Amino acid sequence: MASQSIPDSATTQRDIEQMIFRFFLHLDEQEYDQLSSLMAPTGTWLRNNVLLRGPQDVRDAMRSRPIGFTTRHLITNVIVDVTDPDHADVTFYMTVFVHSGDMKPTGAVKMDVPMHVSIFRQKVVRTSDRWRIAELSGTPTFHR
Repeated sequence: MASQSIPDSATTQRDIEQMIFRFFLHLDEQEYDQLSSLMAPTGTWLRNNVLLRGPQDVRDAMRSRPIGFTTRHLITNVIVDVTDPDHADVTFYMTVFVHSGDMKPTGAVKMDVPMHVSIFRQKVVRTSDRWRIAELSGTPTFHR
């Protein structure tokens, strides 16, 4: 499963954080193939009380989002607890800004208060080529 060499702790932390940041950047940019490729083959995402299983479920759910639904996910307070060379538990805060429109905006849109601030818990697994999401779920702390 994992590569031959075990990376140091700082490299592991950075690689996992980058995977999380890429996941939500792909979501915000509506790059759903790239987003779903960050899921482990049997990875799950509990999203809006619906359990998505594997990359195809994630891709299908994302493609059903309205084209004018524009988001920005701000990820902070990332804590990575490595449980073994191929697994880690991650906790982070997420603040989400949303704009709903009929079409994808071509410029800046009026900003509203965040839709929610949540705490996310994630399990990740290291595959032969990179870290991937094994489990992802969040719990709102504040919601509009």
